[in-house]
Amino acid sequence: MRPAGAGPLPAALDACRSLLAYEGEARELVARLKYRNDRAALAWLAGGMATLVEPPAGVVVTWAPTGDRRRRRRGFDQAELLAAAVARRWRVPYRRLLGRKPGPAQTGLTLAARRQGPSFAPARAHLPVPVIVVDDVVTTGSTLTAAAWALRAAGAPWVGALTAARTPRVTAFRPLPIPSLPLSVPIAPPDVETSLKFRGQLADVQR
Repeated sequence: MRPAGAGPLPAALDACRSLLAYEGEARELVARLKYRNDRAALAWLAGGMATLVEPPAGVVVTWAPTGDRRRRRRGFDQAELLAAAVARRWRVPYRRLLGRKPGPAQTGLTLAARRQGPSFAPARAHLPVPVIVVDDVVTTGSTLTAAAWALRAAGAPWVGALTAARTPRVTAFRPLPIPSLPLSVPIAPPDVETSLKFRGQLADVQR
């Protein structure tokens, strides 16, 4: 597993850090927590995430909640599990500060659809403290941006984000230039009738 590479800072955030590149074994590690409630690596992930950011004084940790339907079906929210574990590492409070409005899940959407992002509403009307939002994976950053705007609307003066993994950026494919080559002009096939006449003339000479 390799560390997450640097990525663009999503809008409305003051900081955003990720632990692992979302690929290979790291992808499987996060998937086991997210879809199978396998918490074997939870403490390890949270410990690594906690080292990436120096929490501001008075910070409260929260998470980008999954949809209510998914939470009921799974029986847990993986982002909440990570947020609670990170908060314990820092010895700071964690609170549910966001509610997710109805809408499609981000998983499986195209990048264009992901950029529209989910919608959140602050769970508290007044929130004059710095907040760190925890999530499992950041891809386009739209989920974290939506969460940050909701927290700022409630008065949060500083909003950071922390994720277990970041989807590597895909660079545009640029084909190699094809060198220009001189065109070869094919030689016209010999005229059969002319060839026969030439052979006849040559035979007359040789007699």
